[in-house]
Amino acid sequence: MSADLYRCGTCGASLSLEQLRGTDCPFCKQAFPHHARAVEQAQLVNQVMAQQIHAQNPWMQPPQVPGQYGAPMQPPGAYGAPPGAYGAPPAGYGANFNPNAYNVYGAQVNQAVKRSMTMVFVIVGLSFVLGIGGVVAALLLN
Repeated sequence: MSADLYRCGTCGASLSLEQLRGTDCPFCKQAFPHHARAVEQAQLVNQVMAQQIHAQNPWMQPPQVPGQYGAPMQPPGAYGAPPGAYGAPPAGYGANFNPNAYNVYGAQVNQAVKRSMTMVFVIVGLSFVLGIGGVVAALLLN
């Protein structure tokens, strides 16, 4: 293709393919039609998404709405306090936070797991012994 096919629609300047990939004409600074249309569509998508998010979560305010279409990514912690360090107590709980205080069934669960493991090992062992006994009996009877 010749370079004459790539011309600005406003000023008529010859443009390279790399210049066409930009957002506006480097000579007249007029936005290219494809870029202007993409900006309009991004604004419309953002508006529709904000309405849907607000309809589903009326308690969520617009600054908390993540990921605007066409916008750069936000840094971590931009939508609230950054997460705590691993192993630190959750926010709002003091240094006296005990995660095991809410697990009142821990001992019962451990006991049930031990019982079920014992049953599985016994059943598998008996099956193995009976299988070997059956093979030995079949060989002796022949």
